[in-house]
Amino acid sequence: MSRVVDAHAHIASPAALDEMRTLHPDGIPQLEATGGEALLLRYPNGVVNGPVPVGLVEPDVRIADMDRQGVAHQVLSTRPQMFTYDLPGDVAAPLAAIANDALVELAGKHPDRFSALISLPLQDPARAVAEIERLSTDRDVRGAFVDSNLAGRNLDDPAFSPVWAALEAADLPVLVHPYQADTLGRDRLGSYYLFNLIGNPADTSVAVASVIFGGLLARYPRLRWGFVHGGGVAPYLLGRWDHGHRVRPEPKEHLGASRPSAMFGRLFFDSLVHHPLVLRFLVDLVGADQVMLGSDYPFDMGQQDPAGTLLSYGLSGRQEEAILTGTSNRFLRSR
Repeated sequence: MSRVVDAHAHIASPAALDEMRTLHPDGIPQLEATGGEALLLRYPNGVVNGPVPVGLVEPDVRIADMDRQGVAHQVLSTRPQMFTYDLPGDVAAPLAAIANDALVELAGKHPDRFSALISLPLQDPARAVAEIERLSTDRDVRGAFVDSNLAGRNLDDPAFSPVWAALEAADLPVLVHPYQADTLGRDRLGSYYLFNLIGNPADTSVAVASVIFGGLLARYPRLRWGFVHGGGVAPYLLGRWDHGHRVRPEPKEHLGASRPSAMFGRLFFDSLVHHPLVLRFLVDLVGADQVMLGSDYPFDMGQQDPAGTLLSYGLSGRQEEAILTGTSNRFLRSR
């Protein structure tokens, strides 16, 4: 088996959080030790996230966990809770730069183990483009990391066009990840952790639909789009989307005669679906060459043994090889 690559892993830098808190003291959490192998993130408004494994902030612990999992390389992204799309651009841009610089610095220290997906102040497209241009020449930067909606705006909002064009020009793909505080139907999903169990995959599905029906694949043909959590529920709606495209005029606005399913096969997805039948369905639908390993490290909704779990799902050796290594290398910008 080739080197295993985990394309969906989160990290936070204590030093970066401290620096970010000086710029935005009302919104950046304070790390608190629990006395064990976990920590809490306490926000100024009293909200507490955690306990979270210390691997979130300790690279040595993370590397030891990766060795235990058989993961050779992680592609690092910030925590979705650090998206700052509700802030003015002149505040969000330096916050993104601090977080990005911490990722790039860590990847530079351990290039064999880590590379980075940068976050962007998308509410201010000009500043987002400037951040892409600032970091695009660093080969440890392999793509960008964005929310499934941007303060309520879908990914096909025309305001974001300069950002997608800049990423395409830099050969930096987009990995889309929902943030559970602003997902679809959040007002009805307060019980039973449904804001995560349903809200996250639902909002990811809207993002997939926005990219397809919004015509972004045709407008930016070289820009690669990836979606975590197996694309949410979008794979299981594809027949409905094709049917609606046949019988209704609205889905044809940007697609014309192109079927949604024909566009769908160009997207990339991670493997984090928590069920072998579901993953095999996704692989049958789009092919293993469009599915890449994702763990959601180090959070409890992720997989503690991503490679071992995948190998237990009954896929063919070629499919396993693609998901564990080949697809992520096709999706990410090469070094």
